[in-house]
Amino acid sequence: MSKAVSLGLICAALSSTALSAQEQRWFEIELLVFSQTPAAELQESFADTVTPIKPGRAYDLLTPRYQADLTGLLEALPLCNSAPTLATEYRFNLNLPKQLCVFEPQLPSWQQNSVFESRYINSKLPYPGHIGPVITGNGEHQTQPYLAEQSSLQLTELANKIKRQAGVNLLLHTSWRQAPVTERRAIASRWFAGKNFSQQFDYWGQPKTNAQSTNSTALLNDTNQTEQLRPNTHTQASNELIANIEQLLQQLNANNQLPEHPVSALEQPSSSDSLAIRNLPDQVWQLDGLFKLHLDHYLFVNTEFNLRLPTKTSLQTVNVRQSRRVISGEIHYLDHPYLGIVLQIRRYEPAITSEELTTQHK
Repeated sequence: MSKAVSLGLICAALSSTALSAQEQRWFEIELLVFSQTPAAELQESFADTVTPIKPGRAYDLLTPRYQADLTGLLEALPLCNSAPTLATEYRFNLNLPKQLCVFEPQLPSWQQNSVFESRYINSKLPYPGHIGPVITGNGEHQTQPYLAEQSSLQLTELANKIKRQAGVNLLLHTSWRQAPVTERRAIASRWFAGKNFSQQFDYWGQPKTNAQSTNSTALLNDTNQTEQLRPNTHTQASNELIANIEQLLQQLNANNQLPEHPVSALEQPSSSDSLAIRNLPDQVWQLDGLFKLHLDHYLFVNTEFNLRLPTKTSLQTVNVRQSRRVISGEIHYLDHPYLGIVLQIRRYEPAITSEELTTQHK
């Protein structure tokens, strides 16, 4: 009797798990983000400091798309300097001396690392100079947020009207699916699009020096070029040091980080603040921000985006942070003098797989 009861409880638990997974509320979010030129009479001023976007543990649906993992593919490729294998016929001589059975002495394991050159594989692709505006995926259903397919875009006609307006630049048009949770458990998703300013400006909007812009190119020079440049090593080091000091002063002046009076030990920033600064995005995009959707009786949306505006001397930043209660199925518009956001949240029913059907009928 106890075995029958246990079996019944197990079956009930499995069926309830399948039903709860099926009854999980999924939504499809379509998002349009565009920059616009404010009216001439607008006198609104924005802060000169840069409010950094901190992705943290946000869902990143775009980086795997543009930074595919090529480690397995590259490891299978032969070395560039390896000699080609000659397909020659080998004739075995039965009268070879017994010296063929003598092995050469081998180095101890702790000495082999210093003998053989380690093989370094750069498995990261460079980011493109421009992304968007239309970004979609394959639409394969997953347990975490994922990009929807191209056919899921239902605001294409509205996007075309936006692009035809004067002074408006459509930066992002995408659609993804997720199951919202409460605000306490909600995790934002990160989105970036537009032009990539990483080669011209740093994250704080200051122009990069010539030493920084040519740093990656200098690393690719061969040993002969390095030997030729050795007499000028001291001069180059001094120039780079001066350039780094000047850039640091520009960053401090731009972000008002220099205190007017000496900072005491109690007023010094904590290690968590330093860690947050180190975890800044490594790319400077024209549009970069976070989108959070949570469900507490009603649907709520929290957005925070940085819009970059290039000038002759620096890269200005407009930080836009908005919150809105939304209704599924309706088109909502979040207005701002520099940035416009159009979104629509629709109910989505995932397709029931054959495994779920089998479990449900059991």
